[in-house]
Amino acid sequence: MIQFEYSLDQIMSVAQSLVAQLPSKAIVLLDAEMGTGKTTLISQILKQWGIHEVSSPTYSICNVYRTSSGQTVHHYDLYRIKNVEELLEIGFQDLLETADYHFIEWPALGQPFYESPITWQIRRDGDLRILTIL
Repeated sequence: MIQFEYSLDQIMSVAQSLVAQLPSKAIVLLDAEMGTGKTTLISQILKQWGIHEVSSPTYSICNVYRTSSGQTVHHYDLYRIKNVEELLEIGFQDLLETADYHFIEWPALGQPFYESPITWQIRRDGDLRILTIL
């Protein structure tokens, strides 16, 4: 188990460390409450890959990015999805097969579809964030 303790002004350094540990393809589940900085962390990770225009997928459900080296990244926010049927309607299974990296906020409903995911559990402790790789 690997753990990072950081403040938001240290998030770039944490993002660099996390990118260095990712395999060449990955499904990353972000297990965290609202306001813990999930999207902020993903934005910093995407900057490591040359992607500087990042927005929250809260309403779009999935934002698609291409890295400077040509890899495809999907960033999902499943908070507004009510059930597995909605996931099927948006083609979630197909989306999981069409990118190199998947970062999924509020991942619980998609559990039946993840193959060998990496879970990043993020907890807040005052101004600090504690990220544990499970």
